[in-house]
Amino acid sequence: MKTYRLSRNRKRILGIHIGLTAMLGMVVFRIGYIQMAYGQRLLNQQSQVVDVSRPLIAARGAILDSSGSKLAYDVPAYYVDIKTVNFRNYAAAASKILAPILSTSSTTLQSLLQSNNKWIQLSFTIMEPQKVRLQNAFNQHQWDPKNKSIQWSTDVTFTPTEQRYYPYGTFAANTLGYVSTSGTSVGGIEQEYNQLLAGTSGVVTYKKDGYGFPLPNTEKVTKAAHAGDNIQLTLNGSIQGFVQNEMNSLVNQFHPDHAAIIVANPQTGAILAMSSSPTFNPNSYWTATAKSFENWAVSSTFEPGSTFKPVVLAAALATNSIALNQTFQSGQITIAGATIHDWNYFGWGKLTFQQALEKSSNVGFATIAGRLGWPNLSHYMQVFGFDRPTGINLPNEASSILFPSSQRGPVQLATSGFGQGISVTPLQQIQAIGAIANGGKLMRPYIVSKITSPTGKVIKQYGPTIENPRVVPPAVAHAVSHVMVLDVSGKSGIDTTAQIPGYLVAGKTGTAQVPGPNGQFYTNRFITSFIGFVPANNPKVEVYVTVDWPKVALSKTWGSTVAAPFATAIMKYCLQYYHIPPNTVTASSSTSLPQGHAQYVVVPDIVGSTPQRALTTLQQLGLNPSIIGVSGNVTEQWPLPGTTVEKGSRMIGLMSTVDIGKSVTMPNLVGLSMRDADSVLSALSLTASLHGAGYVVQQSVRAGSKVTIGTTISITGAP
Repeated sequence: MKTYRLSRNRKRILGIHIGLTAMLGMVVFRIGYIQMAYGQRLLNQQSQVVDVSRPLIAARGAILDSSGSKLAYDVPAYYVDIKTVNFRNYAAAASKILAPILSTSSTTLQSLLQSNNKWIQLSFTIMEPQKVRLQNAFNQHQWDPKNKSIQWSTDVTFTPTEQRYYPYGTFAANTLGYVSTSGTSVGGIEQEYNQLLAGTSGVVTYKKDGYGFPLPNTEKVTKAAHAGDNIQLTLNGSIQGFVQNEMNSLVNQFHPDHAAIIVANPQTGAILAMSSSPTFNPNSYWTATAKSFENWAVSSTFEPGSTFKPVVLAAALATNSIALNQTFQSGQITIAGATIHDWNYFGWGKLTFQQALEKSSNVGFATIAGRLGWPNLSHYMQVFGFDRPTGINLPNEASSILFPSSQRGPVQLATSGFGQGISVTPLQQIQAIGAIANGGKLMRPYIVSKITSPTGKVIKQYGPTIENPRVVPPAVAHAVSHVMVLDVSGKSGIDTTAQIPGYLVAGKTGTAQVPGPNGQFYTNRFITSFIGFVPANNPKVEVYVTVDWPKVALSKTWGSTVAAPFATAIMKYCLQYYHIPPNTVTASSSTSLPQGHAQYVVVPDIVGSTPQRALTTLQQLGLNPSIIGVSGNVTEQWPLPGTTVEKGSRMIGLMSTVDIGKSVTMPNLVGLSMRDADSVLSALSLTASLHGAGYVVQQSVRAGSKVTIGTTISITGAP
């Protein structure tokens, strides 16, 4: 029995020896094989050193307001990696404390901490203050009862990087845009000027061994990075801040689908403030909805409604299609089978065209548009800038939608007259009404004032750009401005909510219907707006407020009740900010122009006057009149009564008896509108050959010369 057991143990030991010997033999064989087959290759790989490179990211330039305060700049930041395996049992408790520090929701963080991955990296970066707060939270809270499994030093790691920081959060966010955590610039100035802001990346080279591991002390900058340039804006930080507060109040009160506010200097085109709703915080852009990123002030188009009427009135006065004191019947009008009503349905009886703007009469402006005609209206839409984007230095600017030639019928002409059937952007509205405020001079809106290098050297300076020096004569622009003042301050105006005691405010409200997907207008959805400038006799500030679908009773859905109060508050703030003193004059309900425009006069009615009395009246007003004929009282006049002209302008009256004979005396037409000059020549049995547009600057026959009737007279016009 004993012998048997010994033999059995020896067999086991022998088996183990044999097994170990076999395994050792296999290892030796494998090593030998590798040595023979791959030895030289591995030796070469071990000794092989390669040069590799990686990009050296340049510091991104800052975005500043008009005073030099930084609105966007880079700060040190960290990527956060968390060892979730130790957090899973305490995810709920930890998330409630850590989520506010990380600016995320506790639900989202808890889901991450309970994931099956051993480690997770947050999709966003944090800054130094957040890192300190995280460490304090770990020191103060014991999620693990034994305080062993969760360790600050091993369970949370930080990788240094750079993060774009917006110190004022939602402040002008839709204008600034944002830079994503992956470094992509999205929207606003960040996108438009990305190439300049980003600078030029450099190159760092270093050595790696054959296994791909970096060799220490071999890193070298072979191409230096050049920091990005700084972009300084025209935005005024104080005004932008006030506008932002007003926008917040507007949204809280009316809960609109969208809203936009623009504040500009009409004399230069500089944008002083721009705000859109909905908006977002670029420091946590990933929490915002898709529509929050749209800059509604620039990228949206909609029917302007009555805020378009001042443009139509200016076009009609510039072409002498109407005079302000001419009348029409308000209430309703039928055009090509379509009936157009005033907003109060019944109208106000007989009104002058001046009162058409004060009462915001759709019938009045349908009538004005009819007298203008499509050629004139299309021309003035173009010269006021409605046929193209403004060219502001921001991305994604929308283009207006106007009636194509194939759809320009009489009904479309009429509705265009009061701002329906066409779609324009808020920025186009600011530019067009700014031209009226600026005496007929159309300026290009701009929001960047200069670009500077990292050392402060000015690389490019921006300033006022004149798009059109004279979209309408200054006299016409001032006349329309005055009627806009009467709309706010006059007894018959309806936009009195925009009044500012002591100041002349020129303004116009709008309440436009919104077309639905089937082409029919919504019955409960409107876009309300207000546009205006102050002081009207020397405008420094222009404000546009538009509100899409305010949630308020239909009886209160008006531009005067929704948009105007906020615009008025902004204008008041700007007047105080710029220390603009009150006016010493008040608005008059007459067609005379406000103080500050004494170089302009309103043409009186001289029809029926004797030639001498007509001459005396016109000369006393500072006009340059000529009375044509041999006898009788004045029966026709050019320009028409109620037209606003500059002092010294040409004025022609025609007596009842004109001895035509075989020849007539050629009058002086220089200074008359092309339309008036054509009428004068026609009255004298002469034929006009018109070249150019605007006002006569040259005539082919010298004034005072005898001209055979029927002769063709060539006249040249210029704006």
